[in-house]
Amino acid sequence: MLKSSSLLRAFLHVLLLWPLLWLVYRVIAGDIGTDPAESIVRYLGFTGACMLWACLAITPLRLISGNPSWVSYRRALGLWAFFYTSLHLAAFLIVWAGLDLDIIIEEITKRLYVYIGLAAWLLLLPLAVTSTKASRRKLGRRWVVLHKLIYPSAVLAVVHMLWLAKLDYLQPALFAVMLFLLLLMRRNPKRN
Repeated sequence: MLKSSSLLRAFLHVLLLWPLLWLVYRVIAGDIGTDPAESIVRYLGFTGACMLWACLAITPLRLISGNPSWVSYRRALGLWAFFYTSLHLAAFLIVWAGLDLDIIIEEITKRLYVYIGLAAWLLLLPLAVTSTKASRRKLGRRWVVLHKLIYPSAVLAVVHMLWLAKLDYLQPALFAVMLFLLLLMRRNPKRN
């Protein structure tokens, strides 16, 4: 019989897969909006950001609740965040730009938000690669330092969202406020 924590982890993975299944359903049903490529790219980016923020919320939840078991879900959230941000990048290149090198080069040269989004993704890449227990043992204390790259990645993600906002800055502003609060809550007053 599975332990309850194993069941919770399995449920978490199903829950985190749900946004992708919902997107696939919407595409098949033809309910993806007037600009399907942009809708897909934005949806995947939003989902990746939500999962990244959920990952950042683990330490504050642990501190507030006094329950260390929250930490056991951080790795899954981080890997799913990387998965969705990778799909976001792939959708931008394949669905939105159609792998047309001219379009990709034009976007890169004219729109700085592409560089910023790519930088945020590149900072997450070593975190995903070194997320295994073996990597943690091998890197030792350097693993903790390396995994602090999540903070500049999250800041770059907010800048990426702000730059993409055309007129409606509410969503990126909410992400920025949440990031500020999550970082503020990570400060443990008992350590000061």
